[in-house]
Amino acid sequence: MTTMELNLRKQCFTEFILSMSEEEFTELENYAKTLQQRKLTSKSKPYPWAPTLDEMRSIVAESEENYRHGKFIEEEDMDNYLDSLK
Repeated sequence: MTTMELNLRKQCFTEFILSMSEEEFTELENYAKTLQQRKLTSKSKPYPWAPTLDEMRSIVAESEENYRHGKFIEEEDMDNYLDSLK
């Protein structure tokens, strides 16, 4: 995107904001604050769920146990099953 295109987008967005009612502006303002908070928390926690090392080991151990006991489905079988649902 060129600088001119970016400036035009900014100008259009500014005009859009200036044309809003107080209620619409408050809603947009709250939404922007929410996005900012998510951005700040996502930097400290890169994933929605960050398991501890013990939790991760437990999950892997459970998965290996299920595999040993045949509690799994092959990808091809899953594809066939999903196709049958259509």
